Amino acid sequence: MSEPFEDVSHWPVSRYVREVVAAQPDGRVLLAFGKLNIVVGCLLAMWLVISAPGSNLGGVHVVLLLGLPLVGFVWFLKDMPSPRLTAFEHIMREPWQRKISVGLQLVVGLAPWAAIVEAFLR
Repeated sequence: MSEPFEDVSHWPVSRYVREVVAAQPDGRVLLAFGKLNIVVGCLLAMWLVISAPGSNLGGVHVVLLLGLPLVGFVWFLKDMPSPRLTAFEHIMREPWQRKISVGLQLVVGLAPWAAIVEAFLR
């Protein structure tokens, strides 16, 4: 008998993140920096609304902290195969491909922090 068919394109986002994204090394980096950047971006946005407008941090930093996790997620999806009507199989990539993906996710995750450091050094 053949395997049961499951259309992974109809999975909820939470299941996709849990079963696909978290299973990959670059996905774990994406999730860690994504959570951190989104929380810090929301806190920074609230702080900018409450505080005086004379600080080094501005709306562009909020956009970077909230937007780059989405860029990282799109980058991650680009590396994944398109969904098919089969049971999900973990993606087997060569070690060098995983290292490049993790490095790119680190660049995307650390970019807002580099912009914040640069703003304070000016």
